[in-house]
Amino acid sequence: MVGPLFLQSHVFLCRGKRHWVILDADRDKYHCVNRRQFETLGPLLKGWEGAVAPGDPAAVPTDVITLAKDLLSLNILSEHAARAKDALPSAYPLPTQAIDPDSPGPSRWLTCTHAKAFFASSARASRELREKRFPDIIEQVRERKIRNAAAFDLEHARLLASVFDRLRPFYPQRYDCLPDSLRLIHFLARFGLYADWVFGVIADPFEAHCWVQAGDLVLNDRLERVSAFTPIMCI
Repeated sequence: MVGPLFLQSHVFLCRGKRHWVILDADRDKYHCVNRRQFETLGPLLKGWEGAVAPGDPAAVPTDVITLAKDLLSLNILSEHAARAKDALPSAYPLPTQAIDPDSPGPSRWLTCTHAKAFFASSARASRELREKRFPDIIEQVRERKIRNAAAFDLEHARLLASVFDRLRPFYPQRYDCLPDSLRLIHFLARFGLYADWVFGVIADPFEAHCWVQAGDLVLNDRLERVSAFTPIMCI
C-alpha cells in the first residue's frame, strides 16, 4: 500500500503549527495527526500539492505507512476514487465584523412578533440533536440551503440575529455553540435567509467551535472569539 490514496468526501482538513486536524463529519469526530507524519503521507494523496505517483514502498517511512493504514481503517482515506475529493485544507474567510453588543437592540414589539418563530426553531434544533445523527443534520441544512439559493439580505439577517440574541435567555437550555448555531440557522431559514454554519478548530492545543456567518459578519459570537479559530468545514 503506497498510494494513490483518496480523501473521502465527508472528511475535512485543517493545518496547524504542529498538527493537522481531520474532521470526520460522518462520525462527528476530530483527529489530530502529527504534521510531519501527515505531510510525509501527503504526496501519496490525490489532489495534494506536489502529489507523486506510487513508488517504492521502502521509500515510505514505516510510521507513515502505519498512519495510512489507520486512516484507511477509519474510512478517512480510501484506495478507491469513488466519493473522494482533493486532499486540500478547507478554505473559508474568517469574519471581519460582528454585531455590536452596545448598539440599540430591537424593539419589544419586534421581539415579541418573532418569538413564535424563535421558540419553534429552538425546539426543532433540540429535537434534531436529540434524535438525529450529526451527518444527517448537516446534510439536511446543506440541501435546504442549495434548494433555496437566493440573494442574501445582510441587514435583515443582522436584525434577526439581534432579535434571536434578545430572546435567547428565554429558551431554557445551557449555552453551547452547536445547538445555539443550529437554532439560529433554523430561525433565519424561516425568513428565507440561509447563512453559513462554520466549524473551526485550534490545533495546538486542540479546541473546536462553530458559529453562524453571513459574508464577513459573524451573527452569534464575538469577533475576537471566532478569529482564534481556523475554519475546517462550512455548511
